[in-house]
Amino acid sequence: MKTFLFYDVETTGLNPAFDQILTFACIRTDLLLNEIDRQTITLQLRKDIVPSPMAFFTHGLTLKDLTCGITEYKAARKIHHLVNTPGTVSLGYNSLGFDDEFLRFLFYRNLLDPYAHQYSNSCSRMDILPITTLYKVFNPGILNWPQIQGNPSLKLDLLAQENHFVTSGRAHEAMNDVEALIGLTKRLYVQKDIWEYCLDFFHKKRDEIRIQNFEKGFDLNGERLIFGILVSASFGPKVNYIAPAVNIGFSAPYKNQGLWLRLDSDDILSLDENLSFEDTFVTRKRFGDVPIVLPMLERFQSKMTLDVSKKMEDNIKKIQENPDRFFSFINYHRDFKYPYVPQIDMDADLYQGGFFSKDEKNQIQAFHSAFDHGDKNIFEHLKSPRVHVLAKRIIARNCSDLFDFQNEAENILRLDALRNKKNQAPVIGYRNDTKLTCADALAELDSLGQELLTPTPDQTQMLSWLRRYIENL
Repeated sequence: MKTFLFYDVETTGLNPAFDQILTFACIRTDLLLNEIDRQTITLQLRKDIVPSPMAFFTHGLTLKDLTCGITEYKAARKIHHLVNTPGTVSLGYNSLGFDDEFLRFLFYRNLLDPYAHQYSNSCSRMDILPITTLYKVFNPGILNWPQIQGNPSLKLDLLAQENHFVTSGRAHEAMNDVEALIGLTKRLYVQKDIWEYCLDFFHKKRDEIRIQNFEKGFDLNGERLIFGILVSASFGPKVNYIAPAVNIGFSAPYKNQGLWLRLDSDDILSLDENLSFEDTFVTRKRFGDVPIVLPMLERFQSKMTLDVSKKMEDNIKKIQENPDRFFSFINYHRDFKYPYVPQIDMDADLYQGGFFSKDEKNQIQAFHSAFDHGDKNIFEHLKSPRVHVLAKRIIARNCSDLFDFQNEAENILRLDALRNKKNQAPVIGYRNDTKLTCADALAELDSLGQELLTPTPDQTQMLSWLRRYIENL
C-alpha cells in the first residue's frame, strides 16, 4: 500500500557529514492524508559532536532533552526501516535540500543503504517546498501568504501561523513542524488537479518524459537547444521564484545530471569581465528531483517579470552572437568533475567513495548480525577499509564499553582534532570544508551572546549550558 511519510529533523548544525540528527518526527498517512500513525525519535548527543550554538537556539533542545534519547546507531536503524517500508513516499519541507541529505549521511556512517528509500520497494521522495512555491506563483489564492518587510515569505512556521494550521507544539519542534506540513499539504490538496500535476515532478520517468517533450527553443551550429522555466524558492520573490533557462545537455561524468543555464543573468557567459569558466555556474537537475522545470509556454512565461523577460532576450542574442564561446562554455560544464579531496574524513566519503560494492554489502550484513548477537569478533570479517573504519566508529560512538573498545574510541573519533590540540590535522569534509571545532563553536557563542542585547531567561540558560558543554569537550 502506498503511504506518505511526512517527516522533519532537528540537528546539531548544518553540515550533513559532520553534524547529527537530534530528533526525527514523522506522521504516516494514506494518499488522502488520513493519519495512520506517528512517532518521534530522540537521539543522544554523540561525544564527537561539537554543537553549533545557532542550531540549538533555533530548535531549543537541551542536554536534558537529549539525555533521554537512544544511540545514533539504534535510531538510524529505526529511521531506515520507516523510510524503507514498502510503498513509502517520504516527504518534508525543503527535505530534498536539507533533511534527506542528513538521512543519507546518517545511513551511510551507520552502514545502512543511503539510497534505498529513493527507489527500492516502490519507495520514493517528494518535497512540499517546491510545490508550495509553484502554488505561490500560479495559484496564490489557495493560501494567505505571510510578509517579511513587505515581501512574501515561504517559511513553514509563518505559513502555519498565517493560515491557522492546527499544531501541538512550538515552531522548529520536529513534530510541530510535521503537523504544520500536513496542514499545508491538506490545503494544497484541495486543488486536486494542480496537486496531481505536481506529483509527477517527483516521479523520475514521468519527469523525464515531460522534459523530453519540451518544444520551444532555438538552433545553433546544428544543435537544438530547448528552453525551460526553473521554479525554486531560492530564486526569491523579486523574480517571482522563476527563472528562464536553456538546457545545455548532460554531465559526462555524472550521467543523471541535466545541465540548465539560467537566462536571467547579467553576464551570462562571463563575456563582459572575460572571466574563466570556473567562475560560471549552471543548475544541475536530476529527473524526479529539484528544481521543478516547466515548459516555456505562454501561461507560464507570463509570470516572469518584465526585467527577467528582457534579460532573457538579451542573453539569447549574446549566445547567438558568440557561438564559439557558448559551446566552449557548454563543453566545460559537461566535462566538469568535482575536485578530488585527498584527505577526506571517512564520515564524509559518501559521494567520493561511491556505492558500497556487493562484497562490502556482505561484510556490512555480517557486521549488523555480529552486533545484534554481541559477537566479540565483530571486526574479523571486515576486509574493506572504509567498512572497517565506519564499523569501528559505530562501536566507539554507541557502545565502546560493551566491546572493550574504550581506549581506542577517542583516537578513532579524532576528538583531539575537534579540541584544536597541537599537531592534529583538521577533519576534512566532501566540500573540502572542515568539521566544527570547540574554538569555532565558542567564537560563535560569543558572537551570539553579543547580538542578544536583552536575552530571555531561556536564552541565558541556553548560552550557559552550551558554554559549559563545549568547554568540557
